[in-house]
Amino acid sequence: MPYITVFMGLAGIFEELLFRGIIQNLLYMFFDMEWLAITITSLLFLAFHFSYFKKPIMYINIAIPSFVFGVLYFATDNLITPILVHSFQTKVA
Repeated sequence: MPYITVFMGLAGIFEELLFRGIIQNLLYMFFDMEWLAITITSLLFLAFHFSYFKKPIMYINIAIPSFVFGVLYFATDNLITPILVHSFQTKVA
């Protein structure tokens, strides 16, 4: 069981580095619109988690937190905040 917790934490770190740290930043540099970068990144994040879509509610359970992670990243200009929130959300969900 402890290995699962560690893996889930590492997965969240990797996802935030990839989606917020790289993809969202590149989209923002290209479009120069935060809301568009966050929206496209959230849609890509949703597609990345397609294996969880056994129930339609899962779209909401993934899309909304992803959007929040993107907003937090731009609001704080810091990846630590969305990483911590993502890790917490993964543990309680």
